[in-house]
Amino acid sequence: MKNLGKRIKQARIRAGITQEYVAEIVGVSRTAVTRWEQGEIEPRLDHLAALAGLFGVTADHLLGLEPGPASREPPLTEGALNALWAFVREIRKTDEAPKGEDR
Repeated sequence: MKNLGKRIKQARIRAGITQEYVAEIVGVSRTAVTRWEQGEIEPRLDHLAALAGLFGVTADHLLGLEPGPASREPPLTEGALNALWAFVREIRKTDEAPKGEDR
């Protein structure tokens, strides 16, 4: 777990953004981001995907399945971040639908 946390922290620092900003974009508390970076807990799959998009790397890179950043693309633009965040909110709405309802 600690290696994932180290890669998240390195990617965040490389992107030049704060834990607070990551927390706001991903939809978690700053404490959650701190705990991810310290290897105390792991992000959920939807959070991992959002982190990868935010940092301009692949989830495989964050998980240590690739030796280095697979993407040399800059971090997402503000518009792309807003679209990603809207997508995450939509997924959460779907996940929160009462049982028995069609999804």
